[in-house]
Amino acid sequence: MNTVFKKLNELNPRRNILSVYDDSFKNFGNIHKTFKIENLIKYLDQNNKVSDEIVYIPDVPELRRDFADELNPIVRAIYAGMEVQVGRCFGRNNTLNALEYHQGSETYIHGTDMVMLLGLDEDITWPEGTYDTSKIKAFYASKGCVIELKGGCLHYAGVNVYQQQGLNLIVMLLKGTNSPIDFEKEKQDKAKLLIARNTWFLAHTENEQFKKAGLHLGLIGENISLKTL
Repeated sequence: MNTVFKKLNELNPRRNILSVYDDSFKNFGNIHKTFKIENLIKYLDQNNKVSDEIVYIPDVPELRRDFADELNPIVRAIYAGMEVQVGRCFGRNNTLNALEYHQGSETYIHGTDMVMLLGLDEDITWPEGTYDTSKIKAFYASKGCVIELKGGCLHYAGVNVYQQQGLNLIVMLLKGTNSPIDFEKEKQDKAKLLIARNTWFLAHTENEQFKKAGLHLGLIGENISLKTL
């Protein structure tokens, strides 16, 4: 067993953290093992801006421009010609706080070890628009993994394994995802979760920031936290 993976489970004995190589991960996403990403990992190593809060930048044009040789095969294989945005996510986090989901895959290139807290949109209870956090599964992915989360996979900012390094990953989504809504949305059922283009969002009832922002408080149960190394 991976030493880091073992230590995480020892620190969090109630969480049953699984590896992304466990068969159960297939319900949530796919692991891609054949892509060449050496230069992308070097870029992440050289540009790891560790902050105490999670920072998400939806689109970083220099990535597509400077690393086309490594990114284009990934985009073609996973998105089959669809317009894609390639961005960054970095910072520190160890608590669930929220979950969101999209239509279409979300692809990560991991520049650090990470634990993903994942669920499935099919387990959201309607018409309330609530999700019981006891259904969440925790998956460990090591640095260098290329992970594709399926459309409808509930996720949010992952958990950093190392406090000093934080999270550091490249994020790919269908172009326009997470951009502002420019239409009047409905106020019931699934539409009440919509916070941006192609982004449905459920905040935890204990998160004061999301509560003050008036976001849909759809997560019930424990606001899961993990101890990190």
